[in-house]
Amino acid sequence: MIIPLGMYNTYYQEELAFLRELGREFAAAHPAIAHMLEARGADPDVERLLEGVAFLTGRIRQKLDDEIPELFQSMMSLLWPHYLRPVPSTGILQFQPMADQLSGVITIPRGTEVESIPVDGTPCRFRTAYDVDAAPIALAEAALDLPMAADAQLRIVLRTAGKMSFAQMNLRRVRLYLADEVVRASTLYLYLMRYARHVELRDPRTRRHVRLPADAIRPGGFARDEAILPYPPHSFDGYRLLQEYFTCPAKFYFIDFTGLERASPLELSDRLEIVVPFSRRPPDEFRVETDSLRLFCTPIVNLFKHAADGIRVDHTRTQYRVRPGTSGNPPEHYEIYSIDRVIGLVQGEAARRDYPPLYAFQHVGGAGEDGIYHQTRLYDAVVGEGTDTYVSFVSADDKFVVPPTETISIDLTCTNRNLASRLKVGDVHVPTSSSPEFARFRNITPITRSLRPPLGRGLHWRLISHLSLNYLSLMSVEALRGILELYNYQAIYDRQAARENILRLEGLVALEAKPVERLLRGAPVRGLSIRLEMNEDNFAGEGDMYVFATVLNEFFAL
Repeated sequence: MIIPLGMYNTYYQEELAFLRELGREFAAAHPAIAHMLEARGADPDVERLLEGVAFLTGRIRQKLDDEIPELFQSMMSLLWPHYLRPVPSTGILQFQPMADQLSGVITIPRGTEVESIPVDGTPCRFRTAYDVDAAPIALAEAALDLPMAADAQLRIVLRTAGKMSFAQMNLRRVRLYLADEVVRASTLYLYLMRYARHVELRDPRTRRHVRLPADAIRPGGFARDEAILPYPPHSFDGYRLLQEYFTCPAKFYFIDFTGLERASPLELSDRLEIVVPFSRRPPDEFRVETDSLRLFCTPIVNLFKHAADGIRVDHTRTQYRVRPGTSGNPPEHYEIYSIDRVIGLVQGEAARRDYPPLYAFQHVGGAGEDGIYHQTRLYDAVVGEGTDTYVSFVSADDKFVVPPTETISIDLTCTNRNLASRLKVGDVHVPTSSSPEFARFRNITPITRSLRPPLGRGLHWRLISHLSLNYLSLMSVEALRGILELYNYQAIYDRQAARENILRLEGLVALEAKPVERLLRGAPVRGLSIRLEMNEDNFAGEGDMYVFATVLNEFFAL
C-alpha cells in the first residue's frame, strides 16, 4: 500500500470519524443492532471493518485531492524531469596539492568522487562540479588598499610552493573562491565584476608589470559544464541556475583571473602580484584578508552511481518499489535521484533486455525488444523524510504488462538523503578510487540539507506555470516572482531561508522590457532589452543584490 502517512493520516481520521458518526445515527434508527454500532469498540470485528473502509476511502479522497498525480507526474517527467527530483546536499571543497608531487598545472576533472567520514556507519559520497587546476602555488597575501589620494585596489600575492618558478609553470588561469561571509564576499564580487578598471600582473622584485583589460576577470559557475545538478539536455538551463542559486548560492562566488600567460615577459620567479584598481571606492570599513580568498575550490554535490536491489517480477503487482542496495546500511541512508537504466535478465540466458522510459523524446522506435517500456512514480516516503520510487512496465499505449524477464536490474543515481547535512567542516576528506593522489582535500563549508521535490497538491499549477512560460509571460514583475517561487524549495523546509528569499522576491520592484535590434557579426538580430528595478533594502547589501541580478541576467539571456 503506497500511502504517505503524514498526509494520509488526516484523510483516514476524517473518514473514520464520519463512519462512527454515521454508525451512531444508524444505530439510533435501528435499535435492534444498536449494541454493535453505538459504542466504540463494542464489537472488534465491526471496528476493524470501519477502520479498513476508512483506510481505503481516505486513499481515494487523497488521490482525488491531488488531481490525479500520475498524469501530471508523467508530463513533468517528460518536459521538466528535474522538478520531480530531490535536491541533494551540497558544499564547497578545497583541494590542497602536494607541491613535491606536481611538475606543473594538473587538472582535477569535474565528477571526481570524494567521501566523508561515516555517519551512523554510512560514508557519504560526493562528486565535484568544477574542473580544478591544481598547481604548486599558494596564496601568500590578499589585502584591500584604501589610499586617500588614489584609487582603492585589491592586491593578491601568489607564491610558488615548490622548486618551480612561475615562468616555468605555464599558468594561464587562477580561480579564486570568495570564502568570506555573505555580505563581504558579495561586496568583493560586486567590485571585481563591476568596478575593476583593469588588472595588473606585477613582479614584486622588479616592479615591472603587464596590464590586462577588466574583462580578464570572469565569473565562474554559469557554464553548463559547471552545473551542480545534472539536468537533462532538453531542460532549460535557466531553471537550473535558479534552482542552484536558491539551494547553493556559494557556487556563484567564484572568480577567474584569466590571461596570466601574458606575464611571461616578466620572467617571474617565485612570486606573482595581481593588482586590481577600482573605479569606485569601497566603504572604509570593508576589509579583505588572506583567508577571504581560497585556491583550488569546487562545489561538491551528494550524488553517486548506485545499483538497486534486484526486482523479482511476478503477476501479483503492477508497481514495484525500487530500493537502492544498502550493503547492510540502513535503507533510509539512501534516496533515488534518478533511474538511469532498467535491464531485464532471464535465468540461463546471457542476453539482456533494455526497458527505456515510456515518457521520453526518443519514444518512437525506442522500445525494448518486447515493445515494453518502464515508467516511474514518486511518493512521499512512508518512513522518514524523502521520496519513495516505484517502477511499472507498460506497452506503448500505456497499459500495464508483465515483462518476460524474471529479474529486473536497475542502475541508479542516488543521494544519502539528509545524512550528509550532519557532516561538519572538514569531515569530507576520505579519498576514493577517482580522487587525485597528489592532493589532499576537505570541505570548507557546512553541508546543506537535502530537499524533497514538491509532490502532491499544487503540482498541476506548477506544470501550468511552466507551460505558460515565454518571454512575453515574464514581462511583469509578478510573473517573474511566480517563476522564482517555483524553484525556492528551501522555503518549504527552512523558515529562515524562506524569509530571506521572500524578502529578495519582494525586492523586485518593477520590470520593463522593450524590443531592440543589434548587429551580431554583421547581421541584425532582434531581442528584448530588460530593465529590472530592485530595492537594496530587501537584500543583505548591494553585493548580495548584484549576485542575484547576475543570476537573473543569465536566466533572461538563455
